[in-house]
Amino acid sequence: MSIELATIIVTIFGIYLAIGVLVAVVFVIFGAAQIDPGAKGMPPQARILIFPGVMGLWPIMLAKLFTQKAPPVS
Repeated sequence: MSIELATIIVTIFGIYLAIGVLVAVVFVIFGAAQIDPGAKGMPPQARILIFPGVMGLWPIMLAKLFTQKAPPVS
């Protein structure tokens, strides 16, 4: 593997991670309650626990945030 290819791969991974951090911050603060009404009272410790998962799976979570509506609260 050449240095240029390695640099491209690391740069792409860094961009993916940076976008993931931004999406995770927004999702953990605002978006979780839109998808799951039970997340409105979520303690900060639980938000910290879901942060890495959202950061890694940000394309899926972003799609869910824009397509899925919250279920009705009964």
